[in-house]
Amino acid sequence: MTQKYLTILCLFLVTLTVFSVSVLCAQDEKTTKILCYSRSSAWEHEPTVLLPDGKTTIFGNALRAYFADKKIPVVLTETHDGRIFNGNIDQYDAFVFYSCSNLLADKKDEPESSHAMTKEGFLKFLDAVRSGKGFVGIHSATDTYSGLLDENNEDLYTKLIGARFISHGPMQFGTVKAVDPVQLPWLKETGKNITDFEEWYAMKDFNKDMHVVLVQQLTALEGDCYKRSPFPSSWVRMEGKGRVAYSAYGHAIPFWKHPENVRKIGEFIEWSLGHFDLDLTPNINQVTPNCEDYKK
Repeated sequence: MTQKYLTILCLFLVTLTVFSVSVLCAQDEKTTKILCYSRSSAWEHEPTVLLPDGKTTIFGNALRAYFADKKIPVVLTETHDGRIFNGNIDQYDAFVFYSCSNLLADKKDEPESSHAMTKEGFLKFLDAVRSGKGFVGIHSATDTYSGLLDENNEDLYTKLIGARFISHGPMQFGTVKAVDPVQLPWLKETGKNITDFEEWYAMKDFNKDMHVVLVQQLTALEGDCYKRSPFPSSWVRMEGKGRVAYSAYGHAIPFWKHPENVRKIGEFIEWSLGHFDLDLTPNINQVTPNCEDYKK
């Protein structure tokens, strides 16, 4: 083989190597896109209030810090404008809702930056989750509904998130118990019984297909809404091909100031994105068999 051909071959191999490395790097550095929707048509929680920049919130910035600390490339878009769901939502890998009340209801004197979802936008969002996008609900995401009913006369959003808010007592110390087998990394480090200062939600209409992660313990809680049998506080389930998770944590600003708290939400988002797997075997009848036993 002549020197000319050897030179050409070497150049080809170098080019091929550089191209392969570039492709691998591009794959490794793929940026995940998350859409956070935190409009409320009724009560607005302080962590969801838009900051002076008009683009970010306290809870959203806390989640950005979580992913930055883990060196996970994420672009997290926040909005109170439900019209975004009428656009190109296929670009997002997961959706995070820290919403409250009726998703489709208008609110008097809303600023231009805040709008309800449309029926078409909501159905696009639901289809996106069913097609494989992740969905995580935070705290008042169970105090949220769509007003759109399925063939069983049940709210489409409530069936997606997995339960419906009833009431809550005052902010207070309470305990949740992790369900065996303990799977989430943060739970493996903290133990089975976790006591925190939180606004603990009482809920109803739990999906039977959920895998319960945390069970609300009630004996020490102040409030009539807790005079009932234990019920799920956090869970995971599938909606079609989409991974759905909910956590009752996150009511007040101090929660979002501590990375160990933000982790309780961040790991659910990671799971929804497919970063790791969890057991999805329905267990609600085994771990909270009387969860619908409450005073109506």
